Amino acid sequence: MIESRIHFFMVVHRMLLNNPLLAQLKQELHEQTPRVEGIVRAHEKGFGFLDVDNKTSYFIPVAKMKMVCSGDKVSGTVISHNDKESFEPEALIESALQKFIGKIGFQDRSLVIYPENMPAYFSIRCKVNKQVNERLKEGDWVVATLTSHPLEDNKNSFYAEISRFIVEDSSPYLLWLKTLARYDLEPDAPEIETLTIADSELDNRQDLTDINFFTIDSEDTQDMDDAITVSQDEQGHFQLMVAIADPTAYVLSESQLDNIAKNRNFTTYLPDFNIPMLPKVLANELCSLQANQKRPAMVCKMTIDQTGNILDNIAFIPAWIESKAKLSYNNVSDFLENGSELFSDHPTLPEQLNLLSTLANIRLNWRESHALVFKDNNDYRFVLDENRQVTSIIKDPRRIANRIVEEIMVIANQALTMQLQHKIGFGIFNIHSGFDPKYIDQILKTLNDHGITDFDKDTLLSFDGYIKLRRQIDNDSFLTARLRKFQSPADFSIIAQPHFGLGFEAYATWTSPIRKYGDMINHRLIKAYIRSQSLTEPDQEQLKTMNEKRKMLRYAERDIAENLYAQYLSNKIGENYQAEIVDINRGGARVRLIDIGAYAFVPLSMIHAVRDEITSLPDEGMIKIKDDICYKLTDTIPILIHQVKRENQTIIAKLANNQTQ
Repeated sequence: MIESRIHFFMVVHRMLLNNPLLAQLKQELHEQTPRVEGIVRAHEKGFGFLDVDNKTSYFIPVAKMKMVCSGDKVSGTVISHNDKESFEPEALIESALQKFIGKIGFQDRSLVIYPENMPAYFSIRCKVNKQVNERLKEGDWVVATLTSHPLEDNKNSFYAEISRFIVEDSSPYLLWLKTLARYDLEPDAPEIETLTIADSELDNRQDLTDINFFTIDSEDTQDMDDAITVSQDEQGHFQLMVAIADPTAYVLSESQLDNIAKNRNFTTYLPDFNIPMLPKVLANELCSLQANQKRPAMVCKMTIDQTGNILDNIAFIPAWIESKAKLSYNNVSDFLENGSELFSDHPTLPEQLNLLSTLANIRLNWRESHALVFKDNNDYRFVLDENRQVTSIIKDPRRIANRIVEEIMVIANQALTMQLQHKIGFGIFNIHSGFDPKYIDQILKTLNDHGITDFDKDTLLSFDGYIKLRRQIDNDSFLTARLRKFQSPADFSIIAQPHFGLGFEAYATWTSPIRKYGDMINHRLIKAYIRSQSLTEPDQEQLKTMNEKRKMLRYAERDIAENLYAQYLSNKIGENYQAEIVDINRGGARVRLIDIGAYAFVPLSMIHAVRDEITSLPDEGMIKIKDDICYKLTDTIPILIHQVKRENQTIIAKLANNQTQ
């Protein structure tokens, strides 16, 4: 009897399963169920939320969170039960974890990895690629690739493969090496067994070792890539020669070392931790324009008239040079500003430095009339102890020597740009297209708010219109700050295009070939032209690589700085600083501490105690209290450090005279 009933129910069950009407009904019900997509946000307690937009989110139960991880972009259904809605993930749109870094651990003797920036409970079982030679232990940091995702592979868990060891958790270089790995940047200098100057580079190289070149750099700079000499003729014209280190004398196109440099694209500069694009022996010795050492260089001879115009008699020369002195920015500035002693006894230097100071001022005036000049920004330096902990932060204002070198390099780059434009027709150009067209309506509204009505859309997006506006608002720091967020990013181009930010109709660089692969390309082009060799147009794909690498370098610099600032300020709670407001959002103001350069956030609640009386107006760049404008972009305000969140390197500050203290 029991067996008969079981058989009956099994038959009915199979009929229902195979019933096309029932299957159709289930499909219709599924299609009628609300479907959404969004980004998963995990909570430390195991549950999570799907953020659809700024206003809408759905709860994800603990059981369903096992199918996703924080940051995943997914789609699925919204389930309603007892007037409560929850989200059930069904399909993965984009995984937050693809190639990632994390810390090694063990669970039930199985190897797991804890990805960074994920909840502490989230671990992934993994295996080690055979290429990893290190014996991994708990706490080690590694690079891994996600190989299995529950929503894609019909499995119950994530799985990953470890591809590279990064660093032990106890290493003083942990922060630097993790950051480099996070952005897929090289952790060490390239190595190559032999480096000799190419035979082809020995021919037709002019001997200029008797010329009184000298360098101006930071005291600790080793990869010196530019040297200068200047004189004045009977007409009062400046006879300027700029010598630039010539690594392409050693690095031939398509060689092994060239491919390494092509992949790296830039030297990586992080606080007290630099990774050269080229081997150290090349960057710091063989090509570095060290004092009293014969070096290969590309030399540009230029004549600049007394009003700052570069005359047409520009000449580029492959040469040998010998710098006569290494000077520092501070020593040169002290000499020119205060008459202090110059730390070199070479007899031509005092006259040359005074001529350069005069030339720099003339050129600064020329750029104000013919291009654009932006205000000087301070540089900030972290001072680290033997354990790589921050002991102090030094503010380095840009002094006269910095401005001299900057102006001379701009002249040299303009000279190259003229050659590329008029004689070659292509190269690696730095370009900037001004305002992003998608913001044009907001830009017009912002200008109208400030009473500027003589610009239309087409004018603002044109080179001449942009230059006119920049000059018109040059002294209005508030309006300049409001417009800054509407700028397009800088880019590279093979064909000459305007650089709105500098105010030049075209701009190419060649003055840092030890540090920038694009400058090496321009060196090769100008040398090939001089030697009547065939000219090869740069690869468009290379430009994309350069752009991506530059973006990753900026992210790495930002991450390191945020970590070091958080470390430095974590024991300075309650200390006072002067800060400039650099951004305003709905929650408060982002500020930069003037003396040390750190960024902090000041919530509205720490600006004014009564929430209903304070209003943030991000589009207008201001904060009102009781309908009065009290704070706006570029204002300097007194703040004190309230909290440092080391888990996300966030520094929270409060207004020093806040009523809530």
